[in-house]
Amino acid sequence: MKKLLSLILLSIGLTSFSMAEDNWSLIDDTRLITHGEIVWGHQFGFIRDVRFCDSDFLLVSFSSDISNGKMKDFEGQDAYFKMKIDGEELDQELQFTLMFAGEMFSLEVGYFGAIVESDSFIDQLKRSSRVELTITKPKQLLNILDITTDTFKTKGLDLSYSMLDNSCPVIM
Repeated sequence: MKKLLSLILLSIGLTSFSMAEDNWSLIDDTRLITHGEIVWGHQFGFIRDVRFCDSDFLLVSFSSDISNGKMKDFEGQDAYFKMKIDGEELDQELQFTLMFAGEMFSLEVGYFGAIVESDSFIDQLKRSSRVELTITKPKQLLNILDITTDTFKTKGLDLSYSMLDNSCPVIM
């Protein structure tokens, strides 16, 4: 599973960029993201890969300017997030895998991925206007992050979500 998510994340490039609805950006028809309200460079959104049509992947990125390259040590490890949707906290933490960490200017950026297994969860996100994510563990990762919580405007996801590449084969 971790190798699969790594492959997907590495196949994503910033070569093509277009605007979706409101605050959403569509990149290469395969990645739909919105930016953080606390740190604009933080991202929240979805990845679609036609090689894996049965699954949607949730993508979150967080950055740190105090990690000194140590975030890379957590690649392939799980991290847990508390999520609030429109102020209501979900009962369970979400499990993500740190797929890739790399340097960007003076920051280190970590890209976390999770397979979405619930259509009702996606529907709930589509109806929302704001999501708050807080990284809760592992503690060693928290120690190297200067900001562990960010909020993301999700208004317009219901319209933008359909712009993701839907070229998966139709089974009849």
